[in-house]
Amino acid sequence: MTRLISGLFITPVMKLFYIKAAPLNTTLLSFVDDRTILAQSKHFDDNNVGLHMAYKIIYLLFVAFALVLQHDKTELFHFLRQCDAYNHSLNLGYAQHTGTTSLKPKTYWQYLGFYFDRGLTFYEHVRYYATKAFTTVQAILCVVPIATYSYCLWYFNGAHNKGAINQLKQMQCKAALWIMGAFHTSPTGGLEALAGLIPIHLMLKKLAIGAQWQPTRYLQNTYAM
Repeated sequence: MTRLISGLFITPVMKLFYIKAAPLNTTLLSFVDDRTILAQSKHFDDNNVGLHMAYKIIYLLFVAFALVLQHDKTELFHFLRQCDAYNHSLNLGYAQHTGTTSLKPKTYWQYLGFYFDRGLTFYEHVRYYATKAFTTVQAILCVVPIATYSYCLWYFNGAHNKGAINQLKQMQCKAALWIMGAFHTSPTGGLEALAGLIPIHLMLKKLAIGAQWQPTRYLQNTYAM
């Protein structure tokens, strides 16, 4: 039978340690304010028993140290090769997750920017970031025409437009930071190059040249200008 790996994710606690409870066939991972209880077996029922017992132990430790374990922030996730298998709920034995309101497992698990599905196919992970990338491209295509709308009114030879251009540079810098996920202290020029963004002053120059020549494309040679 397919091996099962179930994770029960708990917050909060302010310690960093690693514990393995062999009798329960569970492993407790903790980092700062995130805790993960892992149970591995060949049956859902065995996993749920181990998770239930481990959760109870953690709860009693919290009570002993006068800490609060927030049950409503607890999440459950099952890893299984057979993705179409029934996703078993877990009765924690505490309010909000008991009886008919047992803790229901999540369809996807998000952790450190990664999206895990039950069969570890990473279809959801790729779908999410592909959609994000497509949305980013659409946003760039839409934002630039809006930001440069009616630029001809203030961008021309001899115009005092340094302040207006600086505003557009700040806008594009924020966009480049968001696209690349870089630090705010990163150089703007390098970010724009990596993100594939044309510097604002060159973009405005390109638009101005295009606007200057575009009307002549549709006029006859004998048309007076």
